[in-house]
Amino acid sequence: MSRVKGFKAAGIACGLKKSGKPDLTIIYSEVPAVAAGVFTTNQVKAAPVLVDQEQLKNKTARAIVVNAGNANCWTGKQGLKDAHTMVKETARALNLKTREVLVASTGVIGRSMPMSTVTAGIKIAVKQLSAAGLAKAAQAILTTDTRSKQITLKVGDITITGFAKGAGMIEPGMATMLCFILTDAQIEKSLLQKILRQAVNKSFNMISVDNCQSTNDTVLALANGMSGVRVGNVGAGLACLPVGTVPVSQFQIALEKVCIYLAKEIARDGEGASKLLTVKVSRARNEADARKAVKALIGSFLLKAAVYGQDKNTGRILQAIGTTNAKVNWDKFKFDWQMGDKEDIITVNLAAGKVAATGWGCDLTEGYVEINAEYTT
Repeated sequence: MSRVKGFKAAGIACGLKKSGKPDLTIIYSEVPAVAAGVFTTNQVKAAPVLVDQEQLKNKTARAIVVNAGNANCWTGKQGLKDAHTMVKETARALNLKTREVLVASTGVIGRSMPMSTVTAGIKIAVKQLSAAGLAKAAQAILTTDTRSKQITLKVGDITITGFAKGAGMIEPGMATMLCFILTDAQIEKSLLQKILRQAVNKSFNMISVDNCQSTNDTVLALANGMSGVRVGNVGAGLACLPVGTVPVSQFQIALEKVCIYLAKEIARDGEGASKLLTVKVSRARNEADARKAVKALIGSFLLKAAVYGQDKNTGRILQAIGTTNAKVNWDKFKFDWQMGDKEDIITVNLAAGKVAATGWGCDLTEGYVEINAEYTT
């Protein structure tokens, strides 16, 4: 993973996972960074989500601490206290203010956090922070994932890098997923929040593995400005952008590409999955109808099973779309199903308008049942 100016990271094994695999990540910016976030819409929200929603009311942040193996959800007042303790211990170790630290957790729901293990891990991770540490950080946030998910893009002299985790409990409205996006762009907080939300809507909100929505979904973005390049538009009375400025549209496109890539990798790595399912809906009446049709298809267990069985079953497609209230001109309705070893692509024409949408899922295999039947509680 390419380096982003001014960012360091570390990923270590502190003992939260019985496997002994890495389970604690710290991300650190050398200077204050503008912060933005998008979170789960589940009514049951994990303690770290609640803490971050408050922390993001501050203008900037400097660090993110993440643990894997314990969701710190359904843990009551103690869970909130533990999330705050993670923030405080990270701030203390990095000589930061507590308001400059964000927190995220993923793992088993309903278990108390082993805080002595976590706090000891934080101290170790801080000592291992390095500009080359992002790859290890990306490994340390994984749970049932089979591989890490990382990408870096350039927009002129601006670098955007992102890494994510997620494999199960993936449902539109985000997923059991964590995503961290780091950039050295100079950008206003409100603009970063707006662009991030739009990118999430086109990516993480358009994937599904099992129609189960998580309690811990978190996408966080930090922009520390160290590239010296500003994200902006042409000002009043100016014919062109000032030197050292990247158009908002270019930055937005790049951020969307980062999020879409990571969303597809999450869907591709769905628990037990053997292939990616891409669904493209065209000629919908409006955006809402296009998204409904996509989500109905990528979320259909019958269709997912048909993808696994390599069965081009027309009924599965008709049934799924028919469950929505999307407008369809059935006399002109068309679909195409391209099968491949690693990806199936289903294209659907609703013949009712001019709007399109795309989403991603995966097939349903015996592996999904085995993984979740054996999952610990």
